[in-house]
Amino acid sequence: MKQSIKTLFETTLNKKIRSITKIENGFNNENYLINDAYVIRIPKDNKDETITFTNELASYKAIENLKVSEKILHFDTNSGIKISKFVHNTREYVNTPTNEQITYVAKTLKKLHNSEVKVNFGYQMFYKLKVYKESLSSSVYIDEKIERKIINQVKSILSKDQMVMCHNDLVKNNLLFKNNGGLVLIDWEYSSMNNPYFDLASFISENNLNETQEEFFLSKYFGSKLNLTKRKRTKIFINFLDLLFYYWALYLFKKRGDRIYHTIALEKLNRILKEN
Repeated sequence: MKQSIKTLFETTLNKKIRSITKIENGFNNENYLINDAYVIRIPKDNKDETITFTNELASYKAIENLKVSEKILHFDTNSGIKISKFVHNTREYVNTPTNEQITYVAKTLKKLHNSEVKVNFGYQMFYKLKVYKESLSSSVYIDEKIERKIINQVKSILSKDQMVMCHNDLVKNNLLFKNNGGLVLIDWEYSSMNNPYFDLASFISENNLNETQEEFFLSKYFGSKLNLTKRKRTKIFINFLDLLFYYWALYLFKKRGDRIYHTIALEKLNRILKEN
């Protein structure tokens, strides 16, 4: 693998490789740090089939002037291979984000959502749900009444709101906090036009914020406009994300067999049953 990466990198950027180290994170990709300056991403063969690399590149181009993501040097829309500048002087949170880090996330998402940046594709959350679910045995399906209630609540909100540019995948590994302040959002594979509450729910649920952290995050995002309706909408989207990613995790567990996906699915299922 490293020899093929060496050939690809040196041919593409016309630079020699002095060092190459695998970065141990990412669900859909293998990532390698090259010369302590570049990151090359190699998508896994059994990737999430709802991801479209053409759309991902369009997102990177659309948000480029916002300066909220890594700098892309090469992107192959056929293979999904991406070469980007390594983001120095950043860190992930250790156990849970600090209030300062939560504030940076709120400010960055607000900047993204209010930017008026647009792409010509949406997240297609119900299509994704259908793809994930239909790949599985009906024995793992969630109770239809619970599922229908969650979906209808989200559809009601979607019918009233305008879509904005969203990242849609605010897991820990995609949040790089700058040592001198600020945030870089990386890996825009799932990005698209979407309801902004999807991003808010993604950050809260994927990073397991407690109630105090959640309230702090929403207060930083909405300011004085935070009210009961906005809190309820966030909860509705958290519920939907748990449903969607329950099926997503089982879908990738079936494809790859990695136990992490089974663990994620159980966490999502337990939360759904607790909330409904």
